[in-house]
Amino acid sequence: MTACVPPPPGAPRIALTLVGSGEPLLRLEKRLHCAAAGLGLALDLDIRKNAEALGIPFARTPAVLRDGRVVLNGLPRTEEIEAWLRQTFHTGKQDHEP
Repeated sequence: MTACVPPPPGAPRIALTLVGSGEPLLRLEKRLHCAAAGLGLALDLDIRKNAEALGIPFARTPAVLRDGRVVLNGLPRTEEIEAWLRQTFHTGKQDHEP
């Protein structure tokens, strides 16, 4: 598994809610952190394990919520998450070279 770099000190912080459980939740959490760090962003994740209490069917988890609305679900690739973050938070940084 490839490790991602941590966000830079003082990186802008984004608050999201991550809903789900088990390995899929952990995989999505890692992808979110890696995608955000690649764009120079830091995440504050509120992890909720009881999806149905939030009105989200278990079959639609893991899911990412922003302001109480599902914005991503399943296990999108890190590049797809980066594209969503770039579009949503208008980061000017383009894909980085390794």
